[in-house]
Amino acid sequence: MGILLGVVVRGLAFFWLMCAAIVSLACDELPAGQSLWIRLTDPISTYTAKVGDPVHAVLIQDLVCGHEVLVPMGTSVEGVVHSTHKVGWGIRHETAALELEFNQLDLDDNSTVRMSARVEEVENSREQVKNGVIHGVMSTDTFQGRINSRLIHLPTWNPYSDMGLIVYKATFPIFPEPEIYYPSGTDMRLKMRTVMSSLPAPVRTIPETDPLDVSLAYSWVQQLPQRTTTLKSASADLVNLVFLGSKERVQSAFREAGWHNSDPHSRHSFIKNFYALLNNSGYQQQPMITLLMDGKPEDMNWQKSLNSYARRDHLRIWEWVPEGATEPVWLSSSTHDTGAYLSVKSKGFVHHISPDIDHERETVIRDLNFCGCVKSVAYVPRPGVSTITQNANGDLVRTDGSIAVVQLQDCNPVVPGLAAGSSSANFKPGNHVFRYLRREILIFRSDIWRANIVWGAYDLGRMAVAAMRHPPLPPMGDEAKPTMTIVPTTNPAGVN
Repeated sequence: MGILLGVVVRGLAFFWLMCAAIVSLACDELPAGQSLWIRLTDPISTYTAKVGDPVHAVLIQDLVCGHEVLVPMGTSVEGVVHSTHKVGWGIRHETAALELEFNQLDLDDNSTVRMSARVEEVENSREQVKNGVIHGVMSTDTFQGRINSRLIHLPTWNPYSDMGLIVYKATFPIFPEPEIYYPSGTDMRLKMRTVMSSLPAPVRTIPETDPLDVSLAYSWVQQLPQRTTTLKSASADLVNLVFLGSKERVQSAFREAGWHNSDPHSRHSFIKNFYALLNNSGYQQQPMITLLMDGKPEDMNWQKSLNSYARRDHLRIWEWVPEGATEPVWLSSSTHDTGAYLSVKSKGFVHHISPDIDHERETVIRDLNFCGCVKSVAYVPRPGVSTITQNANGDLVRTDGSIAVVQLQDCNPVVPGLAAGSSSANFKPGNHVFRYLRREILIFRSDIWRANIVWGAYDLGRMAVAAMRHPPLPPMGDEAKPTMTIVPTTNPAGVN
């Protein structure tokens, strides 16, 4: 019996060593295609950038393998400008372009890790990224510009003979800045082009969590309301976040992360909204429509944007007291806006959202964690929550059904003083005369190429094809729910 027991023990020990070796080998490198989130520490612009100029940023999310943190957030990320061209006078280029190559991680022990990564996404940017190249907006491709180019050929064959359109252009001389400009604090998602090898030894291990906390969280999360409603009682957003902590801690966390409250609905905010729509620019404090939870309007709302009116992270927060609890918790529904339009039916501005609300849930947690405001995060499944549904505007909504319970603490930023989500609306290179002449040149180019019946027919056909390609809404139903996990954050800030 003793011999058999010894064999079993030695076998288990060998199996454990093999598993440990496999995990160790697996953590020696990161595969191509791995995503990294970074934040610029210095501004960059096509107006001044030259090929070979350095680009500085920091990681805003730990690189983790299993339960080991390989590269912590706050690590410096270095890159260069790979290619760029600016609009200038608008004679050669209508749009700007910028390609960045990130090639190095600078670790705290003065060692470096070589990498090859390029930009896949600029968070809340109006610019599009294709094959690693950031493409600037066309200054004439705006709300009023599209109306102009699509209607200008209807009254006459000569685009400059219609007095009404000439008056319209003079009345609304609003054009977005065509040069690309990103201030410090701009978030980008990178994608590894090659394998990242020669990684350092793990800097720390993510600790286990007390199972008692798990069971307590599960018990009261099941009491939560699942959805918000509109003022007309239509089902709206799903509740996907819970914050634990005082009201002051919640407010401090979002302020530290660079989020803003919304302006109240008024004539002044409507004008600012309308200007941002025409100018295709950001409005950091866009008004939000009121949503209800159990018939009660939100107690707070927060949002974060960059240079796009259509794209923003935003959420609403309600105070809620679980049954039998003595302290309130803060329930939230977070979504990411991806498009905007002026709705006659709604008598105001309406946004479309990204269907994958779990991504927005992670964005909120990543932002607060980088600012050192998060103690731990619990992912709790909710039986009965539909994983595919729609919001009040008919937008598709997908989720794993879990709710994230975020325990807050006093903030201790990983990189003190680094701004987050600042607006670039004030970026206006050159003087007034230069910008006026460039605008006229760009308008002339746009009218020559697009203000004719041939382009109008093509544009109408393109829009019709795009509309027919919209996929139908998948059938409603529940997918497999993940088991609950609680993940303590890896921020070295102390527990409060």
